[in-house]
Amino acid sequence: MELSRYLRVLRRRLWMVVLCPVVAALTAGIVSFLLPPVYEAHVSLYVRPAQPIASTDPNGAAVTSDTVLRTYASWMTLRPILDSVDSQLGLGLRYEDLAKKIVVTPQTNTLLLDVAVRDTNPAAARDIANQLVADFIDAVKKTQAQQTQVSPTDNLVITAPAVLPDKPVSPNKALNVAIALAAGLVLALGLAFLLEYLDQSIKSEEELTARLGILPIGQLSFVPSGKGKRGELVALDSQSVASEAFRALRTSLLFSTVDHELKEVVVTSAQLGEGKSRTAANLAIVLAEAGHKTLLIDADFRRPSQHIAFGRVRNVGLSNLIVQDATENETILAVDGVPNLWLLTSGPTPPNPSELLGSGRMRELIAKLRNYFTYLVIDTPPVNAVTDASILAAAASGTLLVVEQGRTTFPALKHAKEMLDRVGARTLGAVMNKVHASAGSYAYAYGYHPASANGQHAGPNGAKVAESPATSQSTKDKPS
Repeated sequence: MELSRYLRVLRRRLWMVVLCPVVAALTAGIVSFLLPPVYEAHVSLYVRPAQPIASTDPNGAAVTSDTVLRTYASWMTLRPILDSVDSQLGLGLRYEDLAKKIVVTPQTNTLLLDVAVRDTNPAAARDIANQLVADFIDAVKKTQAQQTQVSPTDNLVITAPAVLPDKPVSPNKALNVAIALAAGLVLALGLAFLLEYLDQSIKSEEELTARLGILPIGQLSFVPSGKGKRGELVALDSQSVASEAFRALRTSLLFSTVDHELKEVVVTSAQLGEGKSRTAANLAIVLAEAGHKTLLIDADFRRPSQHIAFGRVRNVGLSNLIVQDATENETILAVDGVPNLWLLTSGPTPPNPSELLGSGRMRELIAKLRNYFTYLVIDTPPVNAVTDASILAAAASGTLLVVEQGRTTFPALKHAKEMLDRVGARTLGAVMNKVHASAGSYAYAYGYHPASANGQHAGPNGAKVAESPATSQSTKDKPS
């Protein structure tokens, strides 16, 4: 991943990058304050070995002072010494528990042993350290006195007895919090990039181009549907940001086809629920508002929805027109309140949708309608679900893919693009749908609000903008 992609990941997972270190640091701080303080007392013991020290192996070298120090360090924590300390001080501890409190370390390049004792009671740490060294010196002297053969004896001197420690050595609250903070940050970064690697959803327009080579030509913010009959038709509110976004999409779409004539726009998606029907309906509205005679065709026989959005019934529609048991005047109806816009609903669901859409009569019908209208906006099923969209896209002059931010996956969109390429469809680009905008962003700055329960929209200053009735039959002339 390039640097820009790293930065995008960090922006998307910023809450995780911030939250994990904070939680880790707070947890470490709370635990550190709850743990009892531990004090450490030290005794410094000088050991002057007798010289020379003979080896028990006649062929071996003389025993060094370093060997003597390590031997004494191990001897000091053996059971007989510790049992004596426990008895002298009346501690009542098990040998294993007492041994855990003691660390004896030979000091490098010296003749000193450092005896460290840790305990939650500072007086106990001091007393154990002093008693331990005293009992050890006695044990060494007794052992040397019992030797049958005299040789020089080692000299053990306490150079610094243990004193009462005044500050605990653990827990180190500041260090624990710092370590937890760093560990939490590392964990958060690792988890963020792991989730990014596992997450195949599309989150930005840049990813469309970088990973799939698809041109992004529009971005539609997330807008809740209104509760009125025409709640899906957000482009009807001319003062809303949603309407402006569709007008921008219209401009991008028309500029993307300056080198060839654009008549039919097939609107589809990779999978269900990504907003293709809503996009098709609102795109048709803004095309009509620009003065272009536009026909919106619901070619999704399996899950038709345009008749619901526009408050119509689909007793007659496209399927009747293809099999020629209805006329254009009976099936193509003008939309009230939107000049230059007509609607052709799906009609009854046929038993063979793919065959019907791929038939010669369908091609003849499209060719005929091209002469009546400037643009045909065709709502189709998802590409990956059935072949209907691919069939229509192969004969259309342009196809628009609707991508839902954070939901459409790269594998699904890649497969859809490959399906369209396989039939020779001209993919104009992709529109990013349901892009979430935070407070203070463009959408909020320009005062867009979703429709109210009575079908009205609140304008920038709170004024109500009434919707046009959806169910009345148009009296406009049919296209000729």
